[in-house]
Amino acid sequence: MFHTIKAKLIIAFVLCITIPIALISSVVYLDMKRQIQQDFLAANTKEVAQVDNGVSIYFNSIRENVLMLANSALLKRTDASIKSYKNETGTVKINALANGGLEAELAQEFKRYIQAHPNTSSLFIGTELSGYTQYPEKDMSSHYDPRDRPWYTEAMKEPGKAVITAPYILSGTDTIAVSIVTQLRDMSGKAVGVFGIDTNLLNLTEVLKEMKIGETGYVMMISAEGTVLANPQYPDMISKNVKDLDNKTLAQLSEMSTGQLDVVMENQNYLTNVYTSPKTGWKYISFIEQRELNSSIDHIFFLILIMSAVLGVIALVASIILAGKFSKPITTLIGNMQEIGEGNLTNEVPSHLLQRKDELGTLANSLQSMQLSIKYLISEIVSASKKLVASSEQVSAHVESNIVAIDKIAENVKEVASGADNQLMRTEESAKGMEEMALGIQRIAESTSSIAEFSLDTTQEAENGNNTVQHAVQQMSNIGVSVEHSLSVVKVLQDRSNEIVKIVDMITDISSQTNLLALNASIEAARAGEHGRGFAVVADEVRKLAEQSSESAGKIASLINEVHGETNRAMESMNDVNHSVSNGVQMVQDSGEAFQRILQQIKNITEQIHDNSAISEEMSAASEEIASSVDETAHIAKLSADYMQNVSVSSESQVTAMMALQGSSEELRQISQELTSLIDRFRV
Repeated sequence: MFHTIKAKLIIAFVLCITIPIALISSVVYLDMKRQIQQDFLAANTKEVAQVDNGVSIYFNSIRENVLMLANSALLKRTDASIKSYKNETGTVKINALANGGLEAELAQEFKRYIQAHPNTSSLFIGTELSGYTQYPEKDMSSHYDPRDRPWYTEAMKEPGKAVITAPYILSGTDTIAVSIVTQLRDMSGKAVGVFGIDTNLLNLTEVLKEMKIGETGYVMMISAEGTVLANPQYPDMISKNVKDLDNKTLAQLSEMSTGQLDVVMENQNYLTNVYTSPKTGWKYISFIEQRELNSSIDHIFFLILIMSAVLGVIALVASIILAGKFSKPITTLIGNMQEIGEGNLTNEVPSHLLQRKDELGTLANSLQSMQLSIKYLISEIVSASKKLVASSEQVSAHVESNIVAIDKIAENVKEVASGADNQLMRTEESAKGMEEMALGIQRIAESTSSIAEFSLDTTQEAENGNNTVQHAVQQMSNIGVSVEHSLSVVKVLQDRSNEIVKIVDMITDISSQTNLLALNASIEAARAGEHGRGFAVVADEVRKLAEQSSESAGKIASLINEVHGETNRAMESMNDVNHSVSNGVQMVQDSGEAFQRILQQIKNITEQIHDNSAISEEMSAASEEIASSVDETAHIAKLSADYMQNVSVSSESQVTAMMALQGSSEELRQISQELTSLIDRFRV
């Protein structure tokens, strides 16, 4: 289903619309989420800063009270009359009123202050002489010396300032408190001790509890040392150090001076904001659930999803309509290309597609041009194939004729060779006879009658030799005629081979043009992309057909070249044979003339034997000349036999070449038939 162009276009159109919508929606959602978080953090930081400012104002008022009381006339009277508990053992209760004097006055003043400031836990004085008093009164531990206390040393380090100590747990309670202390001087300005006020931080929890951080948010306060000062959500953490709570999240937050962090506490995702007071160093850590923070944009995101779904449906409907308009012409062209791929070239491309001015119109016109080109190409190939079949049959007929003629030549050559062998044998016999005749001439002086008899024998042998030589002359003439006929046949064969080469060249040119057309068709198919796939299949089939034709033409050309080479060699061999036969004919004619002279001389000798013995000596000389001529004749006969053997071998080679040429012609005919069968699948 998704392999069709229509489906792909629909998917492409839908994705082109839905992906931007999804991206825009995601960007808007994430940006709104980031903006809401930033707004929350900014508002929360501002609100916490206001709370911290209120706490600072609260502690500043206590500082002012501490400094005011420390500069009062009553506290400047601090002296050695204040009781010391340094040397006391066991638990001793402070009883300022019972001690009387300055301590009683201080207790009354402290009492009035506490009544006016209910959050105050106590007021106290520690002196340079280890004296100590406070209100409300409490039990003192053994050997208590205020000078060893951190609050005392901190105040003495910063004279004239009210110092806030680190939070601590009030003795005997779970209440966390801080001390605001300052150096105490007498009327002369001499440091006589430290005055301080203890104030609990219970009201901080109430203040932070009243801070609304959404529906689920809250704020906790941690001191610079990590002690939990206030936590309305988990009050049991108050006064405990975060390091002792085994809570890595809080420990991590307590290490931050400022910033935001996403944390998970009790299976809930929280966004936290850390604010550190620039005056006290205490940390305000705000918590709000991510679920609550994102609830305002979840509704917007839901609306965006609905709008995206609606737009997606609209895009789907529009893409189906548009894809149908694009895919229908392509489907029609694909049907045409499939018909062409199956060999049917009769279907025409619809005219309304040819009249289009867009890419589909270009594709339709290209398909129409390709179809016409293929029709023309198929017609040319059919014509060339028919010519090729006719030429192959003609070549085959000529080859068969040549084979028959060469066979006859071979038979004649064999007969000539046999005659040459007989001539050689006769010549050798003549040579032997001449030797005997020479012996006889030498004995002419001894016996005239014997010479006469030998002369008669010699005359008879000479006549036989003359007949043999004349026969050899006739045979050599016949050989010359046969060789000239074979030479003309080979010449005709050579001309036919040249004509076949031209035909093969024409086939090769047609194959090259076919291959070029197939290449152009493949390029047009590649330009058409997916639409040209069927076009590409047809072009590939045509290209394969052209390659097969080219390969077949190459094979034919190779075979014809081999036959042409064999023909040339046969031509050269036949020329050599013709030349040798001409020489042989001349030699045999010379031998015949020599035998005529020999015969005449023998007759003369025979007539003159009875006349004079002196003539015997002349006969002896003549016999030697005759012997030499006979030897020469024997040599000529041997050469003739050798030439005939060469002619016989050349004839056999020519027969072999003609057989190879006949096989090539048959193969050419088969290739032509295969080409015809391949073309028959096309309907033009």
